[in-house]
Amino acid sequence: MRYRFGEFEFESRRLMRHGFAIGLTPKAAALLETLIGAAPSPVSKEAIYERLWRGVVVEDGNLHNLISELRAALGDDDRSIIATVHRRGYAFVAPLEGARGARLEIGGESIALSDGENIIGRELVGTPDVSRHHARIDVHGSHLTIEDLGSKNGTFVNGERIGKSTALKEGDQIIFGRTRAIVRVIDASAPTVTLTGSRE
Repeated sequence: MRYRFGEFEFESRRLMRHGFAIGLTPKAAALLETLIGAAPSPVSKEAIYERLWRGVVVEDGNLHNLISELRAALGDDDRSIIATVHRRGYAFVAPLEGARGARLEIGGESIALSDGENIIGRELVGTPDVSRHHARIDVHGSHLTIEDLGSKNGTFVNGERIGKSTALKEGDQIIFGRTRAIVRVIDASAPTVTLTGSRE
């Protein structure tokens, strides 16, 4: 998915400005992808560490260094792109243009859903309570539906077990077996939300 903000474009972990690539380390690119994927909501430091360094013990300064790298690459001296949210984490707060899509938030992960058919299973979710082919989510623009594929532990939408195709909307809670996910939908036509927080 391609995101545009100000003079920049970001796609497939590549940051561009006026058509020229801006070098980012792989971790910094992954962090920017994480923040944009959650925008404008803040991402906790714990979720970032889980996403970027899962199972690895790292120093607290590593995340600060990545944030500094991103701000330097973006010329974000006034913190108008990446804000520090006091006692919570960081948030991407610049207006995003042309961003549209759907994703599932599972723990600290944000999983993008492509247009068309998306098979949700153990390989994608990563937990043993999810069947190999657990459910199918169909995406057609901003219209999403989900259907259970005969999973062992069931699929639940907002607390109700589903079988046949069921419509999904922003903020719906899905449980695959015992694994909880939240539906997020980005719509380019929606008004931009400004997050009030510390810009230290």
